[in-house]
Amino acid sequence: MSRSGRAPTSTLPRAASRDEWEPALLRTPTVLRRLRTHWIPLLLRRRQVTVLGLLVAFLALQFLIPSRLVIGGMGAVGRPSVAVGVMIAFLWCLCAVRPHRLPGGVTPIRLVLGLFVALQLFGYAVGVDRGPTAGELSAANMWLIFIVAMAGVALAAADGLHDRRDVDRLLQTLVAVAAAMAVVGVLQFTGIVDLTRYIRIPGLHLNADLIAVGARGDGHFPRVAGTANHYIEFGVVLAIVLPIALHYALFSPRGRTRAWRWVAVGLIASGIPLSISRSAILTVVMTMGLLAVVWPWRHRYNAAVVAVLATAAFHVVNRGVLGTIKGLFLNVDDDPSVLDRIARTGYVIDLWSRRPWLGRGAGMITPERYILLDNQLYMTLLAGGVIGLTGFVLLFLVPYLQARSIRLRARDQETRHLGQALAVTLPAAFMASGTFDSFSFSTFVGTMFVVFGTIAALHRVEGISVHTPLQPAAPGDRYVATPVMADIRARLRAGWSGGALLRRPPAPSDATPAGPPLVSPTGRDAMPQAPPARE
Repeated sequence: MSRSGRAPTSTLPRAASRDEWEPALLRTPTVLRRLRTHWIPLLLRRRQVTVLGLLVAFLALQFLIPSRLVIGGMGAVGRPSVAVGVMIAFLWCLCAVRPHRLPGGVTPIRLVLGLFVALQLFGYAVGVDRGPTAGELSAANMWLIFIVAMAGVALAAADGLHDRRDVDRLLQTLVAVAAAMAVVGVLQFTGIVDLTRYIRIPGLHLNADLIAVGARGDGHFPRVAGTANHYIEFGVVLAIVLPIALHYALFSPRGRTRAWRWVAVGLIASGIPLSISRSAILTVVMTMGLLAVVWPWRHRYNAAVVAVLATAAFHVVNRGVLGTIKGLFLNVDDDPSVLDRIARTGYVIDLWSRRPWLGRGAGMITPERYILLDNQLYMTLLAGGVIGLTGFVLLFLVPYLQARSIRLRARDQETRHLGQALAVTLPAAFMASGTFDSFSFSTFVGTMFVVFGTIAALHRVEGISVHTPLQPAAPGDRYVATPVMADIRARLRAGWSGGALLRRPPAPSDATPAGPPLVSPTGRDAMPQAPPARE
């Protein structure tokens, strides 16, 4: 009987009715019943691990742990960050098969990543059918694990970041860990301490000897790698992160936060030449040159002055380093590394001509079996043929078009500038892939797939589509100019009628009554409407 005096009805839970008569030793504990009902572990229910938290952990493991420390028995893909990436990919697949767990619709990032992973699986089957050696098959297995982990990271970022705040936090974390890697490189260059020699983590083993601080040039200047796997990877990754760090420094609020963000910019920029790498210099020139395209002329002038002063200060502090880098470009004809790359071209063309369309198998181009290729485009062409190289190009092209769409159509100048800062990393990374085997280095690949995912997430949370009109610069915008195509029709009409072909759209007059901006049904700020004409 209940307290109200009525007999219990059949609507009571089944477990409650069983508890009334079951012996205590045979009862199912309440904790187990809840665990069976809710698949999320009880320890994680009050403080659930978010997608942002997993991605931050991935970046921390990727940048702060030396790349040669791996889980025993897994080889090069045994880095803790790759293990976290595999877990993230598994969780994304669980959400994909459950209804209403992912944003609806078909997104470009899912298509291009799905196509890229499918091409790797197809290439794996092609290579197995060819009859690979044991070393080739092992390398292909490790390659598939690595690509699945990186694709999971990109998809989780694209579909799991809920709002603009999550996107900013992830990118700011990327800047912070890149600055930390630059600090390790600066300490190596100055000879104070090589922290990578003292980082030892239980359960992780050295896959190979850590790369030592090298020397280059007549002055035998130190050539550092930080926590990366190689000097080139160290410099290229910092050059890719630099425009993102510069964006957050430019748009930071006044105070301590702005100071720390400019410190991060200085650390990253100063770490790039310490790699003494042509690839790093070419990458930073391309990223900063493409970022300056959207700046007004006044801001370009200020940036050029700051760059000249910073370069002069670096030359005074580290005399001879810039001269060594200059010699890398002036003495290209006598550089053994350049001559070796040119000499390998004939070998690559001959090997590719034997299997031009499908290649020799994804991940099966090993230096032990073939030749050491410092060119990712060559490696992709030999491994996947023309089809595989096409998928590799699309992997960079589709996110670039999305980032450019953000730059052209976002509502405010900060978002447009962030879109351009993300966009410039992709052609620069693709160009760098032609100067070294970029996808053989996990820090480079992890950085790029995080960029792929954040571009797709920013495109989604800002509600941008091809139907969103191009946004001209507002009168108070300092860092982003009006896109050339924003008012092309008006300019062409003006030129046809004899007016100014390059006339900018008129600014709103002072006589326009002030008031809140009109809001469209989709929630976006609409352009002010003209007052109705008088009859």
